[in-house]
Amino acid sequence: MGILTLVLCSCSGQPASLPWDLPAMPSWEHQGGLVFIHMESSLYSLPCSPIGMEVADPTYRWVQHGAAPVLFSVTKEGHLLFQHFQAGDSGKYSCTIFYTKHGIPVSQTFYYNIFGYHVPGGLDIVLLFHSKLCEDEWTKRFLWGLQDKLRQLEIKQHCKFQLTATFCFPSLNSPSDEFIIQVQLEVSLFGPNWDEHCKSQDMVTDCYRKTVRHNL
Repeated sequence: MGILTLVLCSCSGQPASLPWDLPAMPSWEHQGGLVFIHMESSLYSLPCSPIGMEVADPTYRWVQHGAAPVLFSVTKEGHLLFQHFQAGDSGKYSCTIFYTKHGIPVSQTFYYNIFGYHVPGGLDIVLLFHSKLCEDEWTKRFLWGLQDKLRQLEIKQHCKFQLTATFCFPSLNSPSDEFIIQVQLEVSLFGPNWDEHCKSQDMVTDCYRKTVRHNL
């Protein structure tokens, strides 16, 4: 009866690894840094790696830590896409890129802290309307119609209107039969899709200037 014996040795004198003791996948972790995204930006693209990586057939996995799992919008190049960035999108993210190097699976993970921000302040506007009535119900209907018109203007100009106060008082010329409805508004030049007029290669400051010129 023949006996088959498997002998493993190492020239260095150290015990050799068994064939099933395969090494773990090489992996590296990096801090990608801080990322600031303007609120309501129509589109922001965050690359997986802050530096260009030329690897063959990579796959990407984005995770938002401390949040419920969601399905992210990721390009084939591994860029994470944010549309209409909101405060709730802020947080810690990581992107892991998987690829093969010399036949060995490799992974690298990049961590990012993403924060939403907005430019404080805006324009204070006072609108005056002449009216024959100053009744509460009529004034409410008038304001509803005005807000509807303002919403249409918001869509067209990509700005944001906030009604802050309204007053109704007799006019000086005809206090008995003419009234003034005063409407106070706060206007932000950076509403939804505010950066639509900017080009991808524009600097942030250039984009701000274009937006202000367009809305003013």
